[in-house]
Amino acid sequence: MKLFSMRNLHLWHRWLGIALGVLVLLWFISGVVMLFVAYPKLTPEERLPRLEAINTGLVHVAPAQVASMLGGEPDRLRLTMLSGRPLYHAFYQDQWHAIWADNGDKLSVGPEIISASAQAFLPGASMRNMELIERDQWSISSSLNVYRPLYRVTFSSGDVLYLSSHTAEVVLDTSRSERAWNWLGSIIHWIYFTPLRFDHHQAWRQVVMWLSFPATAMSLIGIWLGIDRLRLRRRYKGGRMTPYRGWTKWHHISGLLAGMLCVTWLFSGWISMKPFDMFAGRKLSAEESQHWAGSPHWPLPALPAKMDATDKIGEIEWIYFAGKPILLGLAQHRTWMLDAESGAPLAPFATSAFATQASGMLAGARVKAVTQLEHGDRYYYGKRLEAVSPVIRIDLDDASATSYYIDPATTRIVVSHDNRSRTYRWLFAALHRLDFAPLDNAEIPRWIVVILFSIGGTILTAAGMVMGWRRLTRA
Repeated sequence: MKLFSMRNLHLWHRWLGIALGVLVLLWFISGVVMLFVAYPKLTPEERLPRLEAINTGLVHVAPAQVASMLGGEPDRLRLTMLSGRPLYHAFYQDQWHAIWADNGDKLSVGPEIISASAQAFLPGASMRNMELIERDQWSISSSLNVYRPLYRVTFSSGDVLYLSSHTAEVVLDTSRSERAWNWLGSIIHWIYFTPLRFDHHQAWRQVVMWLSFPATAMSLIGIWLGIDRLRLRRRYKGGRMTPYRGWTKWHHISGLLAGMLCVTWLFSGWISMKPFDMFAGRKLSAEESQHWAGSPHWPLPALPAKMDATDKIGEIEWIYFAGKPILLGLAQHRTWMLDAESGAPLAPFATSAFATQASGMLAGARVKAVTQLEHGDRYYYGKRLEAVSPVIRIDLDDASATSYYIDPATTRIVVSHDNRSRTYRWLFAALHRLDFAPLDNAEIPRWIVVILFSIGGTILTAAGMVMGWRRLTRA
């Protein structure tokens, strides 16, 4: 077909390169930055050490009273301390509510309480400004929607905290250097500009999809043309393997060396947008979550006057497993699982208890295998998940081959997979992040490989841009 003649392929490659070259170059550079500086978020390692130790002796309001004040049973219930007073955080009707646990009054969030919470998070820091916002460049994540609007508190040091207008808790922190590096990293890489990403999410998704797809086609064509022009036996004049010189030679050689990884990165970036809903990660359904928790028995028992945990507990959450209420005490270095009535530490549940509860998760599905994983497997791996290890994997015999990964220290399902999510793992994570053996749990070797190929991709793209500029200026 004339459309796919060598001449037309050259034209397609040239003009796609002229149109998309700058963006692909920025993707290579920003990808390296993202190895070392992530998009701002509040991690447990940042949050937990800054929480006040809970004084259970000050709690005089029972969970049943919280439910009565809200007009119904909350989906989640937590307890923290604020300015030396215990405070309930209740998630009810898709919104967080805060109620003082010493007198039952609703928390009135204003500048004074926000200032106290922010200063407790960054003691000694000089506060410069405070304002109520809906969102900005750093707070556009949908995970923050349940806390909006947010108080943005700026410090002289350049640190910025975002606090919920419902609960006065810090939900996001950023530093000056983190924000600066992200302009060269995540924002460019994800095309993460506030008006497009937040106000027009579907439009943003389409923009990323239909930039990465033609870029993938451009790279595939380039590899085909590069191989066609390569001569290993009947070499060009002077014994050269390439007919090109100068920037064109750099483009040809670097394309042969790094071109295939360029294709896989661009293709997996397109896959990350889940085009046509072909592949996706798996999330627990409401029915699965409800079955795992069992039938909650309200009212929840009142908080024990004493908890036998040796660490400073900064947050307590009431959860259920198989109908049994449990207290999770969050400390800096571990999570305590405590009896909801006595406050005594609970022994880990037997593996058989998790298997029994999982047997009814999906209609008609039975438990096929139960495995304890000390260091994860190909679908549960990497530095991001080291905090919850070991885990117990429960495999079902349903048509989608569903698996659940359970943290025995908390009874929670930390992730679940089926055939679609496993395919997505290989097409996105494996190709885009090089998360495959032997690099998946070897962070530094993976960084080295990524950086080396990114240098090759940068040379490839920069040389192509020079060629494109010369072509445009000559035309």
